[in-house]
Amino acid sequence: MKLAEVRIRNFRCYRDEFSISFDALTCIIAKNDVGKSSVLEALDAFFNLEKLDGEDRAIGVRNTEAIEITCVFDNIPTELVVDTDAVIAPQSEYLLNHDGRLAIRKRFSGAALKCEEIYVEARHPTAPNYSDLFSLTIAALRERAQVLGVDLGGVNQTVKSAIRHAIWSSVPLESLQLDDVSVEIKATIWKPLQNALPLYQLFRADRPSSDQDSEAQDPIKFAIKEALTGKSAELEAVGAYVMEQVEQVTRATIEKIREMDPTLAGELNPIFSSFNWSKVFSVSLTGEGQVPLNKRGSGVRRLFLINFFRAKAEQLSSGRGAPDIILAIEEPETSQHPNNQLLLLEALQELSLDFANQIVFTTHNPLLARKIDRNCVRFLGKNDVGTRSVAPNDDATAALIRDTLGILPNHNIRVFVGVEGPNDVEFLNRISEILSTTEADIPNLSAAENAGQLVYIPMGGSTLELWTNRLEGLNLPEIHIMDRDVAPPAPPKYQDAANRVNARGGNCRAFTTTCREMENLIHADAINEEFGIALAPVRDFDDVPFLVAELVHASSGSPNAWADLDDEKQSRKASNAKRRLNRGAISRMNSVRLDHSDQSGQIREWLRIIGAQLQ
Repeated sequence: MKLAEVRIRNFRCYRDEFSISFDALTCIIAKNDVGKSSVLEALDAFFNLEKLDGEDRAIGVRNTEAIEITCVFDNIPTELVVDTDAVIAPQSEYLLNHDGRLAIRKRFSGAALKCEEIYVEARHPTAPNYSDLFSLTIAALRERAQVLGVDLGGVNQTVKSAIRHAIWSSVPLESLQLDDVSVEIKATIWKPLQNALPLYQLFRADRPSSDQDSEAQDPIKFAIKEALTGKSAELEAVGAYVMEQVEQVTRATIEKIREMDPTLAGELNPIFSSFNWSKVFSVSLTGEGQVPLNKRGSGVRRLFLINFFRAKAEQLSSGRGAPDIILAIEEPETSQHPNNQLLLLEALQELSLDFANQIVFTTHNPLLARKIDRNCVRFLGKNDVGTRSVAPNDDATAALIRDTLGILPNHNIRVFVGVEGPNDVEFLNRISEILSTTEADIPNLSAAENAGQLVYIPMGGSTLELWTNRLEGLNLPEIHIMDRDVAPPAPPKYQDAANRVNARGGNCRAFTTTCREMENLIHADAINEEFGIALAPVRDFDDVPFLVAELVHASSGSPNAWADLDDEKQSRKASNAKRRLNRGAISRMNSVRLDHSDQSGQIREWLRIIGAQLQ
């Protein structure tokens, strides 16, 4: 489930309703005091809080007016645990809006700003006797079914969702009079519905420094929370066992009391509070001299945060399953050296490639902003009366961002390299780094990129850096490398695009791989070492990520056969394998292995031509 949009009203600077959309990676840019942090904290209120501070209410808003935060989700699973004992389809429960999305609105009201109401904004039945089923108890649902003459034979009458579905299904769809309404769910399905929502973790820029400094603790606590989520079924079983054992001895104790004081015994009843497993575990980090991490400088603490993200990226890229996660980080550049800032951005971009993750961050830093695909940028502005809005993602906004952050053209650039995506960037950077150590005419593209001499052009987007430099009318060499994708005699998939580049002449050249894609040029030995599998020698038009994902799945001990997985799960596993191929497996290559896997020498040809432009 993915966060598609948040709508905010009466929260801090957002008195009028404000809406902002989200991608897998979203960078929020604005001048100071426009409301970047408030967006992240509104999300924190939605996912994690039941009460807000009085100061969170927008200035000029009366206590009788509520703060409203609405999150809209897409990629909704076909099944959700809505009742504690039932799995249902959101569509059949009429929980989705007219766009097929799940829109949930939390209202914080009163002087104390407590969350008193939660609604699902859905296309829901409005006909009498069919509009209020979520508010009814099981007994009331059975009675309603009887009144309406609904046969509950074969229906599990201990499950509310089953009875609701039977009642709704008993009449033609048009009789339900579906309309866009708000269905109150706080007292009914909100708590179990929360289990299906992404985990949200916010890392603020202005954390206080104290013995309990969350700068160091939050990432570890979040890792503990995520690990426990993966074992929720086992923990529930442990909790049920503990409750059973405690209840037995407690009941026995009450019976003993009854023998001596029946009145007192009648007043006693064991009531169990929910158990917070995350508080069972704690971790502390110390350095030389046993100085705790939260006593170190702010730069060191933030550096730990950087490497928490980097470690998590590596962990997820290894194919480990995880729940949907939203990681929000405010001003990641705070207290960091520029090199560390770029490392963090790479880690965030890497995390966002995993289907389970969404990354949201704010920045003032032109060094970071210029490296981001401009389609992932949200530029916030406000008008003369203080109303906030998100600027359209067009050239005028890109120019405004450039001027706001001071993004200047980089006149050190010597070559643009066109690739299909971030995996190709990893492939070229890593193989060039390996070859450059022994072959003098092969450049280290990673070093050239860090030095600002090379800029990659992703086919699917345009970074602010690329846009800024193109805007200035630079006439620089371009080398494009495209996958063939299809086997001969069919022409390469992007042949027309390659022809257009080559037709420009001069220093603009386009190449197409002789095989399916770059992954086919990785030696099978490197792949097998990285994944611990037994992949046969790779052929030119094998779907290498798919084959690797299938072998990894087979060796994982999963009870489900690869063929039984749906297309989405297979695709997700293949995507994870593709990322790992272009990071781990390619790093296990050497010149000898490349001689065997790329007998035509195309990789060396690309790199030498790029290197000639860097001279």
